[in-house]
Amino acid sequence: MNSDKNSLIGFVILGALLIGYIFYNQNAKEDFEKAKQAKQDSIAMVQQRVADSIKASAPVASSDSANAGLAANGDSAVNDSSKGTVASKKNNGNTQKYGAFSSAATAQPQQTVLDNGVFKITFSSKGARPKRMLLHKYTAYDSSQVILEEGKYNDLNLQFITTGQKVINTSELNFDLVANKELADSSQKLVYRLYAGDTSKYLQYTYVVHPNNYMLDFDISAINMGGIISPANDALKLQWNLQGDQQEEDREVVQRYTQLYYGRNNESVDYWRLQSDSKKDLDEDVQWMSFRQQFFNRTLIAKDKDFIAASYNSKMGSDDDNYVARVNMTFKIPYTSSDHFSFPMSMYSGPNDYYTLMSYGVGMESVVQLGYGIYAFAKYLNKWIFLPLFLFLANLFSEHWGLAIIFMTVVIRLLTSPLTYKSYLSQAKMKALKPEIDELKKKYEGDQQKFGMEQMSLYRQAGVSPLGGCLPMLLQLPIFASLYCLFQSLIEVRHQSFLWIDDLSRYDSIAHLPFSIPFYGDHVSLLALLMAASSLLMSMYSMNMSSMGGAGGANQKMMKYMPYIMPIFFLGFFNRFAAALTLYYFISNLITLLIQLFIKKFVIDDEKIHAQLQAKRKQKPKKSKLMQRMEDMQKQQQQANRQKNQR
Repeated sequence: MNSDKNSLIGFVILGALLIGYIFYNQNAKEDFEKAKQAKQDSIAMVQQRVADSIKASAPVASSDSANAGLAANGDSAVNDSSKGTVASKKNNGNTQKYGAFSSAATAQPQQTVLDNGVFKITFSSKGARPKRMLLHKYTAYDSSQVILEEGKYNDLNLQFITTGQKVINTSELNFDLVANKELADSSQKLVYRLYAGDTSKYLQYTYVVHPNNYMLDFDISAINMGGIISPANDALKLQWNLQGDQQEEDREVVQRYTQLYYGRNNESVDYWRLQSDSKKDLDEDVQWMSFRQQFFNRTLIAKDKDFIAASYNSKMGSDDDNYVARVNMTFKIPYTSSDHFSFPMSMYSGPNDYYTLMSYGVGMESVVQLGYGIYAFAKYLNKWIFLPLFLFLANLFSEHWGLAIIFMTVVIRLLTSPLTYKSYLSQAKMKALKPEIDELKKKYEGDQQKFGMEQMSLYRQAGVSPLGGCLPMLLQLPIFASLYCLFQSLIEVRHQSFLWIDDLSRYDSIAHLPFSIPFYGDHVSLLALLMAASSLLMSMYSMNMSSMGGAGGANQKMMKYMPYIMPIFFLGFFNRFAAALTLYYFISNLITLLIQLFIKKFVIDDEKIHAQLQAKRKQKPKKSKLMQRMEDMQKQQQQANRQKNQR
């Protein structure tokens, strides 16, 4: 077994380990999801039976805008199919449907606009809800302002049953704005009330918008509503409809990163992919739930007490739709009948900025995917090493993000250079032993087992590890996984240009193709081309360093094409990746080539290495347990073959 074959085995082992790890995690995840889905289906069945029994007991039907399907809009008026209906009959209909809240059904909605420096928010008195949310700092791919909430689908609705068994949906009713004032800390406070017949009984929504803060306070109170809200309500149902519009150019990537996160106990966080999970139920306490897109999210957070349950249903938009996804989240608020009931919450509407989200202390920073799935380990490397390093360098270079990536690459390569040196030293030793290997090959031609034993004995005597050159590649796997997650989710590089690159958070494109090539795409990334070319030079240089081309037979032909396989793979693989990631690997390849040239010219002396190996061969070698086992296995196999030939 020659040196190039051992190197090839090393590549195969690494690939097998990686593929095995991926399949193991995928299978484990599928089994978990099946068990989880079975449990949720059982819970949903029980909940549906309870809901059906409640609905059957209610004498008056009610329109539920949040559950009327994803086409509901929350601003629909009460329909009257009779053309000759007079105003008095309309009022009677409102009284029959809304009871004590009938006067709020005919009032005209009013809008109030607040601006806290980071966003401009428009409130509507109909449903007492945020109707439009515009972020000042960010723009969409078409240069328009990022708007996180706008349109008829977006809605906020509190649903409960009255003592008269009427189902009330607050999104259909107009609240009175009773306070609009500035607080001592420059926060702005809005107070909306929905009166139940007289001014002593009302539902109250209180919003506090803090200056330069994406989080606003949102409290729901019920004052003297014990005789209005049925005591059978052990929970009020809060329904939040949100529409995710397309803020980024690559719709496929946007949909992939459109997810629903939820947190429990300030630490336990999980998520669902809306592309594969269109409906889920959680029959347990939930602290917060977040509708997350690639770079922005909207989150509702319970403060003093958790929501006692939550659920959602969603719909992904098609290419012809003007939205990416629509989601209807439903929260159950624990309710006890009292004269002064209150449930405080917070509502976040802003960017997926890791440290901003972390500052709120509820685990929301997990929506920034620093590591997930088979890359779960990457979040620790990103959290403690790569993200702080990257932001430190960006601050050092006055937020020139391209320069920060380049110098981050230099720092990482310098830190890993000792391992790189050991790898090249191992290759040089293998090259120095090539004459002895060739002699063994001639001596034991036709007996591969004996050749393999003698080759391993030679390596042991010289103190050479055939897999020593694989160490830097093993190290690159966690680094690649970490930076892949980091640059795909890091909002700091969004819309940041560098040289010819318009946006470091997505691929650079120097040409659009009139067709799509499988595995490659419909565009040409210059960075991907440069990265593939540099990978080719690296492979060819490494092959020359270890003299892999000296093999014979079919193995020689196979190794001859090895330097071209990975660069071709990289060309398609990186063509759709974030330019920040491809830039890192292109610069990393250039630095690696420079290190290789430096080590070969100024560090490694082939003659000295050969002399050291020969001197070491004269010493009594120490066998490792692994080497002893491998030799024993080869001897047993050789003995078995002899016995087989004697029969």
